Amino acid sequence: MASSSRVRVGNLVPLNEGNASSSNGSVSSIPIYLGANVVGRNHLVVVDKRVSRKHLSLHASADGSIQAVVEGPNPIIVRSEGQRRKVCAQERVKIAHDDVLELIPGEYFVKYLNVGDNHKSSTSMGSSDFKKGKRLCEDDTVVIKRNRQIMEDEALARSLQKSFAEESSTISGLGCDQMLSSLDSAGSSERNNERIHSVDYLKDVLSLTFRLMRVQGLPSWTNTSSVTIQDVIQGEVLLAVLSNYMVDMEWLLTACPSLRKVRHVLVIHGEDGASVELLKKVKPANWILHKPPLPISFGTHHSKAMLLVYPQGIRVVVHTANLIHVDWNNKTQGLWMQDFPWKDAKDVNRSVSFENDLVDYLSAIKWPEFRVNLPVVGDVNINAAFFRKFDYKSSSVRLIGSVPGYHVGPNIKKWGHMKLRSVLEGCTFEQQFCKAPMIYQFSSLGSLDEKWMSEFACSLSAGKSDNGSPLGIGKPLIVWPTVEDVRTSIEGYAAGSCIPSPQKNVEKDFLRKYWARWKADHVGRCRAMPHIKTFTRYNGQDIAWFLLTSANLSKAAWGALQKNNTQLMIRSYELGVLFLPKTHQSVPQFSCTGKNNSNLNNLAPGKEIKTKLVTLCWKSDEEKEQSTEIIRLPVPYQLPPKPYGTEDVPWSWDKRYTKKDVYGSVWPRHG
Repeated sequence: MASSSRVRVGNLVPLNEGNASSSNGSVSSIPIYLGANVVGRNHLVVVDKRVSRKHLSLHASADGSIQAVVEGPNPIIVRSEGQRRKVCAQERVKIAHDDVLELIPGEYFVKYLNVGDNHKSSTSMGSSDFKKGKRLCEDDTVVIKRNRQIMEDEALARSLQKSFAEESSTISGLGCDQMLSSLDSAGSSERNNERIHSVDYLKDVLSLTFRLMRVQGLPSWTNTSSVTIQDVIQGEVLLAVLSNYMVDMEWLLTACPSLRKVRHVLVIHGEDGASVELLKKVKPANWILHKPPLPISFGTHHSKAMLLVYPQGIRVVVHTANLIHVDWNNKTQGLWMQDFPWKDAKDVNRSVSFENDLVDYLSAIKWPEFRVNLPVVGDVNINAAFFRKFDYKSSSVRLIGSVPGYHVGPNIKKWGHMKLRSVLEGCTFEQQFCKAPMIYQFSSLGSLDEKWMSEFACSLSAGKSDNGSPLGIGKPLIVWPTVEDVRTSIEGYAAGSCIPSPQKNVEKDFLRKYWARWKADHVGRCRAMPHIKTFTRYNGQDIAWFLLTSANLSKAAWGALQKNNTQLMIRSYELGVLFLPKTHQSVPQFSCTGKNNSNLNNLAPGKEIKTKLVTLCWKSDEEKEQSTEIIRLPVPYQLPPKPYGTEDVPWSWDKRYTKKDVYGSVWPRHG
C-alpha cells in the first residue's frame, strides 16, 4: 500500500543526545502509519551496520500507541516516563507519545510524537518543530530542505525553462530528438540577472555520455535526467560482475531486487574483517565474493564498476558510488555506461584500445575462474579473456586504471597518472587548450607535497595542439567543499564523514592557492555533497578531455614515480573513463535492452563524425550540424570555478565545528 493512502498516526523525530528539542543529523524523521512499519538502516544518513535493514518492527494502533519488536541483533533503549529500559533482540516493548528511543544505546535518538495526541511534549518541541520533522521525510529517506533555497532554485528553473521555450525549441543535445521540456538549469540564484543557457542531456539512452545519480529530497527538475541503480541493472542479465569498495548486501538486494534473479554474480570488493563475514552470511548462495590481492600495504580495492552480460551483449558501467544507501541517494555521484554486442566470427581476433584496457585491468584482479553455461555461447570459463568476446569498436571512452604494485619498464605507462599521460600524449587538441586550466575534484585528499603535485600536473598537461606544439602546463584548481558547504548540506555535518580528509592533509600551506568552491547551481546540487571524482581540462564551456573516476587525489590512487622516474608505485585499485574528442565513423548505437533513440542513428553508416566535448551550459550554432556530435557532459560544478574567499575554510573531518548544522548538530557528534 502506498504511504500516501495510509493513515499516519505519528512520527519518530530525530533528537540530539541530551537535548530533546534539537534535531539530529544522523537519522531522518520517520513517519509512523497505522499498522505495520519498519525502522532500519535506510533511515540513517550515515553508514552504520550496527543498525540492521530491519532494525525494529512497529505495529501502530488507531489510538497512536505502538507495539515494537527488536528484529536486529543489537539492543535499543526506550526512555519512558523517566525510566530507561534496554530492549534486546526479539523482545517486545510498548511505545507511547513522548517516549525517546536510542536505536543503538547512546546513539541515534528519536522521539515518538503521536499526531492525534493533544497534550504537549514534555520538552520544548513546539508545533513548528513538529511540522519541520514531518517535512524531513520522503520515501522514508532523509530529505532536508531549506524552503528559501528551494523556492529560489525552482523559480530559477522555471524562468530558464520559460525563456528557452520562447527563444527556441530546436536545440537538441546528444542523441535527443527534440529539446526536453524539463531543463537542467544553469546559473546561480545569486546571479539570475545573468542568463546562462543549458540544455538537457540524453534522457532515454544511457550511452556515449555520463549521468549524475539521483539525489532524494532535491527539487524535481534536478533529477530529470539522473539515474538510479534500477535504471542501470535491468533486463535479462545472464552474468553480473559488481566491483566496488563498500558493499551493503542487504541494501543492494532491496534496492535492486532483479539481482536475485541473476544466476551468476561475482562481487569484487574492498571490505575486510567483520564486514566480509557479514557479506558471506547475507549473500545469495550462488554469488561469489572476491577481494583482489594487495601486494603493498595501506592499499585497497576502490574501483566502482559493473559488467552485465545479456543475451544481446554486454553493458559496461563505471561509476563513483559505493554499493550503500547513502551513496546512491544523498550524494552528488556520476555514472557512465555503454552497451556492446557480441563479436561476429570474423572479428573474434580483432581488438581495440578499450578492450585491451579492460582485459588488462581485469587480469590484474585475479578472481578465481569459474565455469558457467550461457544461452548464447554455451559453457564458458569466466575469466578476464572471456570479455574479449564482445565488440567494443563503438567505445566512446578510454579506461584509465590503477593496479597496486611497483611498475617498471613498459608497465610504467600502463597504470595510474602515467597511463593518463600516455593516452593524452597521443591526442591532438584545439589550440584554445594551450596552457588551459585544469580541475581536480574528488572526495578524499591524500598526504601530498609540491613535488608530486608537479609530477601529477605534468601528466594531466600532456598532449599537443593542432599546430603540433605541446599544450603546456595548465594551472590546476582543486574543487573542494568548505565547512559551510558541509554544514548547510542536505545531510548536515554527517555528509563530512564521506569527505574523509584530516586537517594535516588539508591545511598544508602550499595547497591554499589551489582551493576553489563547490558550486553546482546549474544541476541543483550545491547542497548534495560530492562523492563524485572528476579531472578535466577546459576553456570556458569547451572541454579538452574529461575523466570520471573512482580515484581521489592521492599517491596511493594515482601512483608516485620513484628511482629516477623508472618505477611507479601504486597502492590501490582504481578505474575511470576518459572522454576525448575524436573523429570516427558513424555506427548505429547498440542497446542490450532495446532502447535506442539517437539522432546519430539517422546518419548513413560510415559517415565521418567529429565529436566535441562541452558542458551543459554551452551554446552554439554548431549544434545544428549533424556532422558534429556534441557531447554534453553534466559537469556538476561551475566552470570556471570560483577561488576560495578569505572567509572560506576547506572541510577537514577531524576538526571540531561548533556552529550548528541544519539539524542543530555540531561536529563531531560525540566527544
